[in-house]
Amino acid sequence: MEEVLFNQMQFVRNRTIAALDATTEQLADEMQGNLKNSIRWNLGHIFVSQDTLLYPFIGEEHHAPKDYVDMFAIGSSPHQWKEEPPNLKEIRNYLVEQPIRIQRDFAGKLEERIQKPFKLGGYELTTLGELLSFAIWHEGLHQGAINTIKRAIGTEDLWSKVTEENQLV
Repeated sequence: MEEVLFNQMQFVRNRTIAALDATTEQLADEMQGNLKNSIRWNLGHIFVSQDTLLYPFIGEEHHAPKDYVDMFAIGSSPHQWKEEPPNLKEIRNYLVEQPIRIQRDFAGKLEERIQKPFKLGGYELTTLGELLSFAIWHEGLHQGAINTIKRAIGTEDLWSKVTEENQLV
């Protein structure tokens, strides 16, 4: 089961990276109408939320820089940013590295029960595997938000790479 969950994590992350690669720096900050968050925020939030959710449950500090936590934590918004946000290439690097690190750090531990259940609505997540499964679902939720933002501003290219001159390496 562990291999299936890690494969699902990588599949979902690859789709997130594809969405990022089809996003220009300008498009990343578009917020039509009453939107509270941008594509850049959603991408940064995916990284921050996975690290800050998972790592405390194995007794380790998360790997998200403090300025990322401030900018991309739940309840934050680009409307509140006082500093320049990271560029897409930097966010991409964190997003590419994260699942590799999570698999390394959580391998063989997904069946372990956590000391204090993570409560979500009427549900209790009680193992590291359940937490990772939730994190994967949460990432998909934010992929949907990214697609919605792109469609709202008339962008139909949700997944393919942007033009070569704008492509992230």
